[in-house]
Amino acid sequence: MTTPKKVILLGPMGAGKSTLGRILARELNWPYIDNDLDMATQTGLTIEQLSALSVPELHKIEAEFILRVLAQDAPLISGAAASVIESEEIQSKLASVYSVYLSIPVEMAIQRASVGTVGRQALDEAGVQILRDRYAKRDPLYRKVASLVIDLSDSPENDAKKILQTLKNDH
Repeated sequence: MTTPKKVILLGPMGAGKSTLGRILARELNWPYIDNDLDMATQTGLTIEQLSALSVPELHKIEAEFILRVLAQDAPLISGAAASVIESEEIQSKLASVYSVYLSIPVEMAIQRASVGTVGRQALDEAGVQILRDRYAKRDPLYRKVASLVIDLSDSPENDAKKILQTLKNDH
């Protein structure tokens, strides 16, 4: 089986990028790059410090981080912060690797999002409406660059199996 050498998981907060990334990395025996943890390590900031940044500051760091991830040697599995899809440069780079859009209904994304972790700053500022607005803006962008769109179930293990099977069939 030949599979892609870089798999990037896309989707809103709460889609399960970290959970699925760990499962896929284990199954493929590839390195997993955790967006929050590795971003903290690379920036020298703690998760708490990242969580305290303004939304524009955090989005800038998230964009720089995914560009560094995409420049790394293969193989790898990584999630991408939801915000990075708004950059045309990053869209182009994501379209050139195997990007998987983890699609969940907006109401499920809202339910899963929690205040106090990286990327949730906007919830403190504007609540649920900002999540709806971001979802409406970003959903078509994720779909545009994704090699695979998967509608998530209640089982990360089953979702990972679907992704792995598609990787095998696509390559």
